[in-house]
Amino acid sequence: MIDVWELLLRSRKFMFGLAVLISLILLGTVGPWLLGDPYYMNLSLIGRPPSPEHLLGTTSFGEDVFTQLCNAIGNSLVVGLIAGVLGTLIAVFVGAVGPYIGGMADRISSLATNLALVLPLIPLFIIIASVVRGLNLVLIGLILAATSWPWAARSIRSQVLTLKEREYVNLARMSGQNSVDIVVTEVLPNMLAYIMMVFVILTGTAILAESALSMIGVSTTRTITLGYMLYWAQHETTVPFWWNIWWWFIPPGIVLTVLLTAIFVIHAGMDEIFNPRLREL
Repeated sequence: MIDVWELLLRSRKFMFGLAVLISLILLGTVGPWLLGDPYYMNLSLIGRPPSPEHLLGTTSFGEDVFTQLCNAIGNSLVVGLIAGVLGTLIAVFVGAVGPYIGGMADRISSLATNLALVLPLIPLFIIIASVVRGLNLVLIGLILAATSWPWAARSIRSQVLTLKEREYVNLARMSGQNSVDIVVTEVLPNMLAYIMMVFVILTGTAILAESALSMIGVSTTRTITLGYMLYWAQHETTVPFWWNIWWWFIPPGIVLTVLLTAIFVIHAGMDEIFNPRLREL
């Protein structure tokens, strides 16, 4: 594990992306504690442009945009983290245990992966939203995790099928270790770098998916996220045209772009370090 971090610290792409991501995490965690209630409405300050008192202006409801933005960053990161962690765990379990054991276990894991691959995300969200009134961040993260792991499981499966024929795995098998112990102690530790990359990409795609679903009005959560801000900035009808209140939709759009760019730059830096074909000589 120490060697992995030493390699990552040598990557300028990884360090740059990590620095940007940490800055946004601090803004999304510390900001809400300092700025107060993001839902507070001041009806005397409706649709005001940026000013010293309101750095990013106010919404057409009189809410402070900067306060909402800080909360939205934190909430979007929570969704991404839930989906990234759970999606990675599912992908590792389905993609590693079944293929290593082989036989019926491998066929079942492959069937589960294929079934999950054809799950339509938007119709699934619409069905759940019609049943559950007011989706919360945890439920959204669970849905995204349940639909995002199949491609990762397939990639992990291909890695496991290669590693299971290595000499050190054969020696562990000959020593009498059972299949689960070998997967946990021999196979997965040698896939740690790849699993970290899977987690990063699942987290980024979950944040993007939640924002896209919120923007088109599929997600019914009342918790402020970046997609939630973009949705209301474009659909609020108290102003003639949404571009007349540009300070409401441009900041979350920029932050979402920067956040996703930072995550994928981190992934690119990891790929550059762990992929011998991309590693700088």
